[in-house]
Amino acid sequence: MKAKQYIFILFFLLLNSKSVFGTIQIPDYLIYKGDTLQIQSSPLEEYFENHIRPESVFEELGIHSTACGRGYIAYWELRNDSLFLNRLEGDTIDIKLSLIFTDREVGKEVFADWYNQSAFNQYGKNLFGYISFFEYEREFVFRQGILSQIKTYDNTRSRKSEFTKNPKLLKEHIAKNIDYSNIAHPQKKTKVFVQIIKVNEIGKIDSVSILRGSDSQRNKEALRVVKSIPDWDVLYRRGKIFNMRWTIPVIFGNNE
Repeated sequence: MKAKQYIFILFFLLLNSKSVFGTIQIPDYLIYKGDTLQIQSSPLEEYFENHIRPESVFEELGIHSTACGRGYIAYWELRNDSLFLNRLEGDTIDIKLSLIFTDREVGKEVFADWYNQSAFNQYGKNLFGYISFFEYEREFVFRQGILSQIKTYDNTRSRKSEFTKNPKLLKEHIAKNIDYSNIAHPQKKTKVFVQIIKVNEIGKIDSVSILRGSDSQRNKEALRVVKSIPDWDVLYRRGKIFNMRWTIPVIFGNNE
């Protein structure tokens, strides 16, 4: 399963900064050793890759919320290393499994023999809050609905920068570090949007690019200024450093 690409935009040119991202989705749930775990995976969606998705059923009985784009909440159980679908929850009633699975006999549960991916469970402390980055993750690896292994990941090396905690501090750093000595018409007001591509394990910004630029002088200076930010968020996901792309507007012409 491909990892989602998260892109955040810091609009410190407004009264306060805002991160921009899609509505956080309601998860599915997995019963494992007596605990009910949230999982950042939707095993039923893999079934629909090879079977007709019953859109009319979800339209009539499903969940109608931007926080649940798939139209249901599924409850799974891992029992004797086999994955079973026990329940589909709609807005007001449960959705009968027989309305979904027309290629097999359906009882109280359905064995997920189609599932060949991983289900991820995040646990521990949420390290950042604005998006799901937790201290630890557990990966349940399945092959045709049978559990093949469980992997655990430590993300505790993640840490947050003072410049994302305090957008005013970031705005001040950008403004104070612009060098107008090599820029023609320094009073000209314009913005250059710089994207942070890569940050290393100590929070140093390694790679940046122009997302929306101006002239070559301002573009070059904007890249230099953003790379001069002394410390940035360090994010770990599944035990490895995760490069989230941030877009920083560098404002020229406010040097009166």
